[in-house]
Amino acid sequence: MSAAGELFIRDGYVATTIGAIAEQAQVAIKTIYAAYGNKLGVLSAAHDRAVLGDGGPTPLLQHAWVRALADAESVEVAWAQAADRLAESTARAAPTMAAIHAAAADPGVTELLADLRRQRHAFSLGLARILLDLPGARPGVTGRVADVIYATMTAESYALFVIERGWRLDQWRDWAHSAVARELTTAPGLQPDLPTQRTR
Repeated sequence: MSAAGELFIRDGYVATTIGAIAEQAQVAIKTIYAAYGNKLGVLSAAHDRAVLGDGGPTPLLQHAWVRALADAESVEVAWAQAADRLAESTARAAPTMAAIHAAAADPGVTELLADLRRQRHAFSLGLARILLDLPGARPGVTGRVADVIYATMTAESYALFVIERGWRLDQWRDWAHSAVARELTTAPGLQPDLPTQRTR
């Protein structure tokens, strides 16, 4: 997947061919088709590899570091650990996400992008549930916390702050960490989720 990811980032999704991917990876074209089905499947796999790193195809919520958050001594400690991990994976995935956004006129890529967003929000919701079950967490704000994680720890915000505006990675991570931390702990003036909110 590293060969495909490099080509998508360098040349773009539209210009990259299965033949070029196979040549770069030094495998047969039929091997690519057998493993991923088509070029869109390769793009999806390249994104997943960028996000998960060496963690393999295991869903992110099932990774050992995520499961270990439930044993943290407080919500603050757990979120600090999670923010470090998410900042690393987001920075890794940002170039591939930029290639996906650039090719969004393709109907298949549009559908992939929508699916990736659904997956990311589902992860944000699962992470929020883990964090809000820890000592020091605010009650009744699962949907709100999930939405803030979803909106801050993103390749899009990374691109704006780090790539476009020149922030360092640690500055962007600290900003995102602080935005979510404010939602996680008891803070006057912040309202809990409304009963009608869809994400509970």
